[in-house]
Amino acid sequence: MKRIAQILLFVAVLLSSSATNAQETYFIHTVSKGQTLYSISRMYQTTVQELIDLNPSCIEQISIGQKLRIRQKQAEHDTQSSKDSVIYHTIKSGETLYRLGKMYNITPQEICLANPGLSISNFRSGEVIMIPLSRKVEARPAPQMITENRTAAASSEDTIPIRTIHKVKKGETIYRITHTYGITEDELRAVNPQISKNKLKKNSLIKIPYSREEIKNMQRSEQAETQPQSNAEIFKEIIQSKESERRGTFEGIRVAVILPFLLDSYSPNEQGRMVEYYEGFLMAVEELKEQGYSFEISTYDSGNASNSLEPLLSSGELDHMDILIGALYPKHNKQLADFAKSKEIPLVIPFTSKEDEIFRNPMVYVVNTMQSYFYSEVIDHFTVQFPNANVIFVRDSINNKKEFVGALTEGLDARLVPHATITLGQLTDTETNEATLKEIMKEGMDNVFIPTSSSEVTLGTMLPTLILLNNDTIDLPDYKLFGYPEWQIYAGNMRSQIYEVNTFFYASFFSHYTLPEASRFQNEYIRWYNRNPQNIYPRYGMLGYDTAYTFLLAISKYGNNMDTKINNLGITPVQTGFKFERVNNWGGMVNKKIYFVNYTPTFTIEKIDFDKR
Repeated sequence: MKRIAQILLFVAVLLSSSATNAQETYFIHTVSKGQTLYSISRMYQTTVQELIDLNPSCIEQISIGQKLRIRQKQAEHDTQSSKDSVIYHTIKSGETLYRLGKMYNITPQEICLANPGLSISNFRSGEVIMIPLSRKVEARPAPQMITENRTAAASSEDTIPIRTIHKVKKGETIYRITHTYGITEDELRAVNPQISKNKLKKNSLIKIPYSREEIKNMQRSEQAETQPQSNAEIFKEIIQSKESERRGTFEGIRVAVILPFLLDSYSPNEQGRMVEYYEGFLMAVEELKEQGYSFEISTYDSGNASNSLEPLLSSGELDHMDILIGALYPKHNKQLADFAKSKEIPLVIPFTSKEDEIFRNPMVYVVNTMQSYFYSEVIDHFTVQFPNANVIFVRDSINNKKEFVGALTEGLDARLVPHATITLGQLTDTETNEATLKEIMKEGMDNVFIPTSSSEVTLGTMLPTLILLNNDTIDLPDYKLFGYPEWQIYAGNMRSQIYEVNTFFYASFFSHYTLPEASRFQNEYIRWYNRNPQNIYPRYGMLGYDTAYTFLLAISKYGNNMDTKINNLGITPVQTGFKFERVNNWGGMVNKKIYFVNYTPTFTIEKIDFDKR
């Protein structure tokens, strides 16, 4: 009876907080690196305004480690959806998976499966996890009226264990509710004596009890219960279970590539990029096959209409794939993500970084780094590359990097890194710039100029002046220039100047023919297709190659454990690096890989990988 008592206690707490509109329940979210109010609102299906209303101090900004109150949404059993009802729980000191399973009447394994990012290392106080409360309800025959008395274990309203609280919808009847939950009308009325004979009031809250058979099963389970498992034992079981359910067949890993190939005159440049991506993809597949791996590749044209994927998703052709690659348009990515989640198939989204699906879908991998996570990684790497920095922002009227500069300034302040701001005019005015710079540049420090614009015009204006500052006749400390990934697009037009001023920029992908892996790919691509790849940013053939090689190797080697092993492949990508982390315990995987690229005064290019230092 211990489990029943715990359920009753939990339901009593739930009822006391949700039975009236005047009271609310909350849980606590601790802000982690790269999170924004928007991303947090997407995680918990709320709004930025509601977060601000509950946490007025975050109206200006949020910081790592800050505690936010999040309103607990009432879990409702949705009979029209396959999605389970959930609530969120902030782990408290001393809690274990076993205790949480008891509290919510689910198994510890069900908690782990709902939170694939949860592990023995991050099951700690303050971590938020998702708790699945309801189950899919199968159609049952109409319940028969029973008049016999209940068992002694459930002889009164106060001792009957409650499964959930149901909010009555417009038009719902007692018959429909009992049919949905697989209980009898007598069982429903026993815990809800206030229900009138035939009519239910819209928006009223009623208790849904466990059926008599379920109560008996709970009692039998309680009697048979042995020593509770530890967290370590439970996580070990989960890992072993995933390893035993490897993906793939004897014939090979089943891969679906879903991209808009046949666009005709809609967007020929876009079509060319997709074709080149696929060409690089096939090059990687062939290399892996030569190493002994086997694949079944199925390729589909997604089209560009909002509903063009629907026939494919409903056809059953994708149901048994081991991995999905695609698509290009956000509308298609959402449809694919929903499908991937329902079928538990990993989905790799290679292009767009603006995917809300990642916050609530554990099957999604977003390759193109999301901006908020991108910036936080850049700031961390910046302080490693320049441990003794003195930053000089150069403000330009274009000012198209305001968000990044704001994030960097906040990070510098948190690390007590000195910084100052001058205008582009102050830098380029040769009559006054020496005096201005002597005031803000510091001897013995890494003086780093950072423009607030990534435009080619701004860079082209700054470079000649910075080169003059290297002149022996001007007595100024040494300096470096730091900037943006867009610079690799037009670096060829001012290459010698970029080298001369010792230029750095950050990027999530970078290639150059002087780098061995890029040179090898270029030669192989020409051999395969008898033409050069397009000189665009990024190079789509290289992106296709890196995506295929990384993900197909990872799923071939690790199967269902790919999510925990993908960063351990030990390979050198041609252009795009991968370092995946879950955005939360129940969401998808975001790529946080960032490089710094250094055009050195010795006319060499260094691609700095901070994870290999």
